[in-house]
Amino acid sequence: MHRYSEQVVRHQALTEEGKPCEILERITYERRPAVAEPAVVNRRYDLRTGERVNRLSDTEFEEDFSGARLRLQP
Repeated sequence: MHRYSEQVVRHQALTEEGKPCEILERITYERRPAVAEPAVVNRRYDLRTGERVNRLSDTEFEEDFSGARLRLQP
């Protein structure tokens, strides 16, 4: 059994210009022998291109390099 596992969640978003893009949320879990449920140890966000994005709120993100804003689609 592996100690760490990762789950990728895809979120549809829009750029400032209104173009669609996809944000990948990568969630890392750690399994502990004494606990039944794995614990979340890390969450990170990036675009399909690999560019990192920072979460500003529940629906807004910012590209790390350019500072451009992204909004999740409802």
